Formats: sequence, structure tokens, C-alpha cells
Amino acid sequence: MENASKALTIAGGVLIAVMLAVLVYYVFTHWGDSQRMQQEEVEVQKVEDFNKSYLSYEKVLYGSELLGLVNKMSDYNISDDVKYSNYGTMNLTVKIQELSGSTDNLFVKGTYNLSTINSRIESVMNQTTNSTKYNGKISDSQWEYLAKASSNSSESFQKLCTELNVNTSVNWTDLQEAAKIYYQYVQFKRMKFKHAETTFFDNGRVSSMSFEETK
Repeated sequence: MENASKALTIAGGVLIAVMLAVLVYYVFTHWGDSQRMQQEEVEVQKVEDFNKSYLSYEKVLYGSELLGLVNKMSDYNISDDVKYSNYGTMNLTVKIQELSGSTDNLFVKGTYNLSTINSRIESVMNQTTNSTKYNGKISDSQWEYLAKASSNSSESFQKLCTELNVNTSVNWTDLQEAAKIYYQYVQFKRMKFKHAETTFFDNGRVSSMSFEETK
């Protein structure tokens, strides 16, 4: 009788231990699944928030708006996300079809990627607004007016310089040549581009976007 009682006590203890083990396993498994689900929801929301600011460009854009996207992607490509979080760099392709009929184009007919676009814009700015010849001496609004008049006669251009109170330390003849280059930038900002395609990384983030010139 005494042995049977001990056996029941032992069996009861084992049963309780098993039940506790099952309970602990269930709690930790459920908690782990819950944490994973929450983390997945956070990641999905991050992807949606990230993509939202790019997908808003899926429409017809002016060149000035497209340049905003160029700057946005370029800034992202040197961000901490890319440097330290192993996210891939983004790319942009733009197809120029020379629909404007103008010979004062920033890009000739062809397809250009983000790096090429940045290089061309940087080259124009280094010859104009960022040049040591003109930096701090000519305002953005002055550049706009001078660019539009860059094809005028030298007399007409210099008259405009006088009207705009352009800094007299600047060589106005050289400035007219620089204004012709800047005019290409002005023309590009007026052009229209339609969205063609958006691709995505495996993690769901926008990978690249493409646009083509339209009327």
C-alpha cells in the first residue's frame, strides 16, 4: 500500500513536470511567433513607407521634378542604409528622344543612367553656378534671365547684364558662353518625362525607375 502511494506521488510529480515543460514550451513558442510577426509587420511598414516617396513619381514629370528624384536617389545611395545595412543602391534610367526640337539640349538622343545624369549636371554646374568665376556673384534668378538671353547678340546680352546689375568684376563675354551652357539646364527642367517602369529588390524596396521623354 505504501509502495503504491509512493508510486502515485512520483507519477503525479512526473505528470506535473511534463505539464510544466509543455506549458513553458507553448509560452515561449507562442511568444517567439508573436515577436516574429510583430517584427515582420514593422519591416513591411518600413518598406511601404520607403516606397511611398518614390512611387509618387510614377506619373508624367517635368525635368525639374525628375532632377528632384535624381537627387533623392543619389542621396539614398550614400546613406547609412546602404553603407551599414546592406541595402542595394538604386538606379534611374532616362530615355531622351529629342522631341523638343531644340538644339540646346543637356543630353543628346539616348538612354542615361543615374551616374551619367549626375555627371552631366555636375559638369554644367561646375562651369556655371559653382564656378569660382561666378559663385556668390550671380544669383539663381540672374542665371535664369541670362540663360534665356544667351543666344542674343553680345550687345543685347551686355545690356541685360547692366539692367540686372550683374557684378562688374565678372567678364560678361565669358559669362555669355557660360549662360549658353546653363540654358541647356533650363531647357531640361522644362521637358516632360513619363514613367515607364519600376523594379523592386527581393526585400520589396524600389530598386530602379525608368522614364522616357514625352510631349
